[in-house]
Amino acid sequence: MKAYEQYISKASVEKIHENTLRILSEIGVNFENERALDVFRKHGARVEGETVFIDEKMLDAALKTAPEKFMLYSNSYKNMEIGGGSMMKIALASNIYIQDGEKIRKTTNEDNINQFKMGIMSPVIDSAVLNQFPDTKQFTDEEKIFGVYAMDLKYSGKSHINANEMTLGLGPGAVYDLTRKGIQLIKEFEGIRDRYVCYRSLNVLSPLTYDSAPIEKIFAACDENQPLILSPCAMPVLTGPPSVAGILSMNNAEILAGLVLIQLIRPGTGFVYGNTSGSSDLKTLQLTIGTPETALIAYGTAALADRYGLPFRTGGSLSDAKDLDGQAGAETMMLLKATIDVQPDVIYHTIGTMGTFNVLSLEKFIMDEEIIGMLERERSGIDCSEEKLCFDAIRKVGPRGTFLKGRTPKMYREEFYKASLFNKEDPNQWQNAGGISIKEKAGNEVQKRLEAYETPDRTKDQCRLLDAFIPKAYREGI
Repeated sequence: MKAYEQYISKASVEKIHENTLRILSEIGVNFENERALDVFRKHGARVEGETVFIDEKMLDAALKTAPEKFMLYSNSYKNMEIGGGSMMKIALASNIYIQDGEKIRKTTNEDNINQFKMGIMSPVIDSAVLNQFPDTKQFTDEEKIFGVYAMDLKYSGKSHINANEMTLGLGPGAVYDLTRKGIQLIKEFEGIRDRYVCYRSLNVLSPLTYDSAPIEKIFAACDENQPLILSPCAMPVLTGPPSVAGILSMNNAEILAGLVLIQLIRPGTGFVYGNTSGSSDLKTLQLTIGTPETALIAYGTAALADRYGLPFRTGGSLSDAKDLDGQAGAETMMLLKATIDVQPDVIYHTIGTMGTFNVLSLEKFIMDEEIIGMLERERSGIDCSEEKLCFDAIRKVGPRGTFLKGRTPKMYREEFYKASLFNKEDPNQWQNAGGISIKEKAGNEVQKRLEAYETPDRTKDQCRLLDAFIPKAYREGI
């Protein structure tokens, strides 16, 4: 039995699938881009205005060409397979605020550099990416567009990256050309031309819409032969229906419609089925993600991706909390539990996020690592091998004996998780040692990691290539 089946049965998955087929064929999905509409017309889809209607036959054909797994290649890092529960863990990189220990404020460029370094230094993170800089007054146009991932490539050392060039406000032709140029930059840096070297992660506009710029990025990624991740983020009652099953049905239609377009443009293109939808606070009309329904959507996403044989993205250390407090711990544990349970192939916001995607906490990086460690140990289960049953050791010690002797047994170190942040001391020991809070302890670890960061080795040719796009202040180091 798969983890998601505790929350959604195979029969319920089929109900959502059937509902999705009706949405695709009877309601349709808007594609606000003439090139996309032409592709659908050419392949026989019914198109009315900007609305495309997709039948079951067209969907099935797309699912047959989409791979169950694919590989991201790198000469500067490691190759990484996406699929089969690969769990590529990516630190957060979409926030605009930081909880600095005293208050929430807008991030500075320095905050983003520290956030970047923390992702690089984290033992649980596979891909560390730089957030967009808030202050770009001194940057050239090319530095604004490509600077962030030129810095990813030069300074991360964990550079399986989302080719996320900044093209906000540009026309369709410019978006397409610049997206291709960015992917070509990564290919040149890696020295790999004919394989996947990055991915393009895009959001669907719920309800049931793809606007023009993301579609141009889809065309660009397909023309450069790079995989894509598509993820809606619907808000129940606002941009989605008022039930979890309704949200999953609508999101499923949105994701699969994008999949069909991608496979029509370039059959066989790597694809990741994503979903980041959550709940809504109808008092404030805000998205909320530290909720049981967000966890249920993660389980439902895993179930639907499994139904279609697709790699998937969901989950993360999600929370609506505004400080590193009890709410942050409770919500994060709930969402990371769902994440570790379903083993997504790609996880965004793996550590450090709060405030409904909008707030960074460097101290929360450390707490979230601890939670992930505990949950991964729990998921590994109980080993009942002959050795681990310990009959001979129990017989040797006997009644009223003690198992304590000599050094810590290797078996104990293998079996029992050792906390690095959470306090396990006697209350008096803790108090006599100064009563250091978890938040303060995490802050101390943050400073150690920032001081320990080292720039990865890059060749002169690589530096010359990237420095053309890196803002002057960061060309010599960060």
